[in-house]
Amino acid sequence: MDCVLMDKKVSIIIPVYQAVKYLKRCVESCLGQREIDPEELEIILVDDGSTDGSSELADELEKSANCVFDRNYIVKVIHTDNKGVSHARNLGIEKATGKYICFVDADDYVDEHFVANLLASEDNDIAADVQSTVIKSNSAKNVDKSGDIFENCALDGDKPVIIDSTDIYLSGLNISGYQYIENSILNRNTHVWGKLFLLSEIKDNNISFKEGLTIGEDLLFLLDLALLQGKKKTVKCVGTNDYVYVDNPEGAMKKAFKESYLDEIVCWRNAEEKLLGAREYISSYSFVSVAVSQIMTALLVAGKLARTDEGTRDKALEALVISKVKEQIGHALKVRGTFAALELGYKIKVTLFRFSPKFYLKLYGNYKSQR
Repeated sequence: MDCVLMDKKVSIIIPVYQAVKYLKRCVESCLGQREIDPEELEIILVDDGSTDGSSELADELEKSANCVFDRNYIVKVIHTDNKGVSHARNLGIEKATGKYICFVDADDYVDEHFVANLLASEDNDIAADVQSTVIKSNSAKNVDKSGDIFENCALDGDKPVIIDSTDIYLSGLNISGYQYIENSILNRNTHVWGKLFLLSEIKDNNISFKEGLTIGEDLLFLLDLALLQGKKKTVKCVGTNDYVYVDNPEGAMKKAFKESYLDEIVCWRNAEEKLLGAREYISSYSFVSVAVSQIMTALLVAGKLARTDEGTRDKALEALVISKVKEQIGHALKVRGTFAALELGYKIKVTLFRFSPKFYLKLYGNYKSQR
């Protein structure tokens, strides 16, 4: 039976790809939200061409949830060909009817007060959540809290665009987009989960996730939205611990090297280009932070390559990676103060890689294989 869609308060967008093992837990945690009228909540599952049963499970969850709540559209499923998480999130944004949206990864889950705690700060455009719990999937004993608590930050009348439970900030201050970039995004709060976003701000300004990029799309999305806020104090920070991030030890770091890993280098160059347009409002040390991140991610890419078997390694791909990593490190070191800002371990890595990339790969690969 067809139903007329009602505008919701919050749309939770969940990209789904090969997540059959975790999807039910994720959706049930979103359905279990307290202190919010179920009529004001919708959950959008965007199946990105899954082949492991996630697609069928999503349909089952849609049917069962809507039956339990005696109405349609508390859970909506969108099926699409496999085009990546950015495409899936963009589809979710397009179909969302909420005043606010938030993103939850299909293998994660949220506390029953997740939405209510973020909505408590809805006088801002972006709500920033402070703490997230990290779980190693092999043992619940490995639960740790990550980051410090962002305390309440009043907003001087500006409507919130981002509400974030973020890792770092000062207590009791209004936060502008530029402050959010310097003190949160560039302090490694580069993920979109655990945050609430004003949907109209995204749609009215054509902000979207960059498709074709496999790593770093969250960073660029956040930068676009924060740069749009500029001096406006439209970022709200809250001190909650309601999002549970599941760190899968069998994830990407254990897989064979793919050329798409070079996207880590691309995204930080794109980030630098975006920030250059606002350099008069952002401290020079922020560009040092970007340069440090460029070096760290470049070495991370090199490290992923080093973990592959040298005998079966694609030589052309190896040469490409070495070239890209060298160029990125050289580019980053042109920013005054970058080398001094590196931790000692990274200073050693940079020196070794610049001296002999192949020696570095061999040394690093041998070291990791013995751990």
